[in-house]
Amino acid sequence: AFMKKFFIVAICLVLSLGSAVAQVKVDRGYGQSTETAGKKSATRHGAALAIKYGVKAGVNLSNMSNDMTFDPAFSMGTGFQIGALVNFHWGQRTASSLPGTGLWGLQPELLFSNQVIKSDGGNVKLNYIKVPVMLKVYPLARLSVEVGPEFSYLISSSPKSLTVDEATVKIGDCKGFNFGAGVGVAYEFNFGLIIGARYSMGFTDLGENLKWKNNSNIQITAGWLF
Repeated sequence: AFMKKFFIVAICLVLSLGSAVAQVKVDRGYGQSTETAGKKSATRHGAALAIKYGVKAGVNLSNMSNDMTFDPAFSMGTGFQIGALVNFHWGQRTASSLPGTGLWGLQPELLFSNQVIKSDGGNVKLNYIKVPVMLKVYPLARLSVEVGPEFSYLISSSPKSLTVDEATVKIGDCKGFNFGAGVGVAYEFNFGLIIGARYSMGFTDLGENLKWKNNSNIQITAGWLF
């Protein structure tokens, strides 16, 4: 129940941030804008916070740990992810820099993530809805180091059952909330392209009687910021 509440709150945060910002005219900090009120016109500089929306997709390289008595011989498999994000970037690097070039940022994401793990009994396929919330530190104006929690829900898993080391496991019964964390780097080009690499770990067992953790996921992604 605790994990469920966190997951719901995280999704609501991502959706409400986008909705709230969409209702307000936001200067994203790239130049100046002119507003007219009645007959008066005034030029204002961009706010210190730059807000961008984006999409991303990429490759997952996933593995899994095993704390059971039998050995599935897990190894890294290849899956994919796709989703959307909101990028908040605070401050100015210098007094003459554009807004949204400072040290700190925050990036909530909403992703569909397909993760594949190889085993002696065949491939284990896990499909998640994920909500990473990355705190970003910008050592350079466009290069960021990111770290943060990852809330996810396992919506489906396959095959229905898997036989490894003379043990049969009902993979298809694995569903539910998971908690993890990620760390990575990203680079944002000035024309909108963003590329990144991230390593995430899951801390939750796939089932009460199944001590497998999807605890190793390397993500290589590309996307676009608007």
